[in-house]
Amino acid sequence: MSDGKTHDRIGLFFGIVFAVIIFLLIEVILGISFAAGWLLSLFVFSPDTDLMPKKRTGILAFVLYPYSILFKHRGVSHSLLLGTLSRVIYIFITLIIIIFVLSKMGYVEFNFSNFWMASQQFIVGFSWDRPIYRIIIAFYGGMFGADTVHIMLDMWSSFVKKLKRDVL
Repeated sequence: MSDGKTHDRIGLFFGIVFAVIIFLLIEVILGISFAAGWLLSLFVFSPDTDLMPKKRTGILAFVLYPYSILFKHRGVSHSLLLGTLSRVIYIFITLIIIIFVLSKMGYVEFNFSNFWMASQQFIVGFSWDRPIYRIIIAFYGGMFGADTVHIMLDMWSSFVKKLKRDVL
């Protein structure tokens, strides 16, 4: 298994390369959105969030700590298909809970049925022509890309260690 610094260096390298390609060849705002998603997943909300909610997240640790209890290391968090999605769903549900609690305390106004209807309309109204959808997809793509590099690096590292163990 690779250490955190190796993940950071290799992740930054690939993130910069992919973001610059998107920035230059596709669209500037999508390159920025992709880079933001990549950096979030690389440094704050990675497949190793279950191991290090306290290391890098500062004040966000209290939000991410339950994730480390719910998802064990190298489980769903390290799944190519479900890892990024599980973290996005987790943070979405956590934000809804925080907003709900703040609304009950009288700090924000929140109506769950209005929120639910707006969410459904947003999903049903998907159109690639609308910039917000492209930005969200680029952001998620950045998160997914960083997670993929992370998981592939873990797999490579495990393979090399096993090969060394079997050969020596």
